[in-house]
Amino acid sequence: MKTSNRTISKEKLDQAVVLLNKHNIDTWMIVTREGTDPSLPLLVGTRSIHQAVIFLNRHGRHKVVTSVSDKEAYVETELFEEVIIYEASIDDVFLQEYKKEDPKRFALNISKDDHLCDGLTLGLYRWLERVLGKEELQKKETSSEEILKELRSVKSTSELKAMQRAIDLTTDIYEEVFQLIKHGMTEKEIGQLFVEGMKKRGVTNGLGNPYDPPLVCTVRNGLAHRKPGDYVAEPGDIVIIDFSLKYEDYVSDIARTCYLLKQGETEPPADVTAAFEAAFAAITESIEALLPGKKGYEVDAVGRACIERHGYPTIRHSVGHQVGRETHDGGTILGPRRTPPRKSVEGTIRIGEVYAIEPTVIQDEGLPCMLVEENVLVTENGPKILSKRQTSLITIPYV
Repeated sequence: MKTSNRTISKEKLDQAVVLLNKHNIDTWMIVTREGTDPSLPLLVGTRSIHQAVIFLNRHGRHKVVTSVSDKEAYVETELFEEVIIYEASIDDVFLQEYKKEDPKRFALNISKDDHLCDGLTLGLYRWLERVLGKEELQKKETSSEEILKELRSVKSTSELKAMQRAIDLTTDIYEEVFQLIKHGMTEKEIGQLFVEGMKKRGVTNGLGNPYDPPLVCTVRNGLAHRKPGDYVAEPGDIVIIDFSLKYEDYVSDIARTCYLLKQGETEPPADVTAAFEAAFAAITESIEALLPGKKGYEVDAVGRACIERHGYPTIRHSVGHQVGRETHDGGTILGPRRTPPRKSVEGTIRIGEVYAIEPTVIQDEGLPCMLVEENVLVTENGPKILSKRQTSLITIPYV
């Protein structure tokens, strides 16, 4: 286990203790096998091949019941006061440790709304029913969703360092690529420039396969979440790029837009510039509204109103989302209110969360579209922009 991963896991477990006490939960049980639970990389930094039960408790004396063959993986984390092994069957050993814990209330990774908090499989839940009894489960179990959401969302010191590095590398690659883009390149060729930039820096894509290219769209050929195609970027084209980079398990999510100048042009046409200015203003207003205690839908409303005020259609997606170990990292989303209410947009913004802010100008039939996306940290002193902000439309000279 890398030292950086161990440090992050230790920081997250320390946070977990605080949250268990805050929610009056004695024990958090994570039941897993073959790496089934998505919380494990964040909390423990390892995975079980065989079935295991991790006991996290409000006193900070954590332990794990694991197989003989998986024991060393847990010992190496240096996170557990006890690593208890079983040989033929986990049932009796688990039950013995559960009785020692004697929790009045325990949390399980079960969620109806958030897949990142829904790591307990049906089969393992039924195993708990069999070993503990249905009555014991119904009397004492609760969902860990609120704890796990906050753990994922509120970044520790080491997490923020990794994220800042991912963000800095992303903007470095953008600056490099914009010096290399030429008229006549295909979307695929532009995307490959990013792949080469990642390989040169020893990092990978944060979304999809390690060396997938980012989203590259010539607006004339349709703005959508699609792979780069054989479309050629020609003079007068707007090219939108949306790029996520992974560094030590943490990602960025930054989008940029450029314009390919036509022969004789020294600046983009007025309608293209106006679209960029609308997107820029909406990002500015959204960032200013990103304050602790606000609801996700309140920030969305600010960015959405700005786009509409500039005369463009309303945004077809949310104004922003959280970024962390995943490009779309769950928790509170900066999206519009709907009926029935969505739990994610009703969520409260917290200090320590990182958001990708992306109010977008989207029009059909080849009309100017603009996607610029910045990564922003919520702090007690107001929002802090972590990415090197795009303040003007990038232009590619006609050669």
